[in-house]
Amino acid sequence: MTGLAAPGTAWVVGADGGIGRACVDRLGAGGWRVHGSDRPDEDVTALGTAESVAGRLAAEGGFRAAVHTIGMSGRRLGDGPVGQCTDEGWDEVLRVDLTSAFRFLRACLRHAEDGASIVLIGSALASSLDESFLTAAYRVAKAGLVPLAEAAAFEGAGRGIRVNVVAPGLVDTPMARRALTDPAIRTRFPSLMPLTRRPASAEEVAAAVAWLTSPDAPQTTAAVIPVDGGWHLRASSPAPEAQQASSPTPEEHDR
Repeated sequence: MTGLAAPGTAWVVGADGGIGRACVDRLGAGGWRVHGSDRPDEDVTALGTAESVAGRLAAEGGFRAAVHTIGMSGRRLGDGPVGQCTDEGWDEVLRVDLTSAFRFLRACLRHAEDGASIVLIGSALASSLDESFLTAAYRVAKAGLVPLAEAAAFEGAGRGIRVNVVAPGLVDTPMARRALTDPAIRTRFPSLMPLTRRPASAEEVAAAVAWLTSPDAPQTTAAVIPVDGGWHLRASSPAPEAQQASSPTPEEHDR
């Protein structure tokens, strides 16, 4: 069977963030030797870093799993509705959330072992709209991960390389603190996440990553796996007017 025969080296980027740290811990508990990259020593958003780290891991024995968990909120830079999004917010969010994923995938296709599994952390926001959660740059960046993963999966299939996206909704991490404590958002948990009526934990996201990097998912590639409590089941819809001006955005879930 083409795929992962046993744990080897796994590379997690954004390893110090909430989801990244949970992935490091979960993969490590499963027997993987985990190499974590994050700022400042290995900033994969910087040009050349992904290629350098992947090349070094390949020279040191190779890697069979790679997970991209890097994500930023651009609201402080002016990300918001299309008509209000600033150039700075647009450029920086796409650089961090999408361009870094492209460079990461390119490095993985060049250096990962045959049969490797690559996972990108996306977002439920990529496939839904809500009046309380309008951040154009973030939505486009996370949505762009899907065709990017499909293209990489197509290229890697001949070598048994699988490429998938895990798409959380709101996740209980430090980055999401504003959303998790905002009374207006909390009252909407049952409608935003109708399955669980609560945000996901970082460990629940990491569990999906662990499955995708395991021998139990040999047939799965170019898929988007939702870990969002049913967020993606909702039709795009407006929110109450009182929530429109001040509610935090779900891009805060990534780290």
